[in-house]
Amino acid sequence: MKTFNRWCLEPEDLKELDAVKARDLIIECFFDAQKETLARAKKTLGQGAETDEMKRATVSIIKVTFKEIGADWNRPTKETLGKVVEILAKKSQMWGTPPDIIEHHREQLGRLFRVLDQR
Repeated sequence: MKTFNRWCLEPEDLKELDAVKARDLIIECFFDAQKETLARAKKTLGQGAETDEMKRATVSIIKVTFKEIGADWNRPTKETLGKVVEILAKKSQMWGTPPDIIEHHREQLGRLFRVLDQR
């Protein structure tokens, strides 16, 4: 059985929040939620499932998602981040991530976006 982690936004994550920091928090969120899926995929491909390698794979997945929507990785906006999150949620669903895990992370990132709105 797959083990899915639940990433939680911490109050200190919201300090000095801007779109770049929000992008990096999305990376953390997606990595924690998909760690098991990434490890199994790496194992199937005969690759090691080292944390650093999986983190790089996570960043690559998210960079590709930015490219898919024509967004600038180095200059994210709240709008492009929202689109990226929705695409990542769809990808997660296709990979077999349970709906409650996807919804939990959407809620966490929703909190992040609400704070970003206030800045």
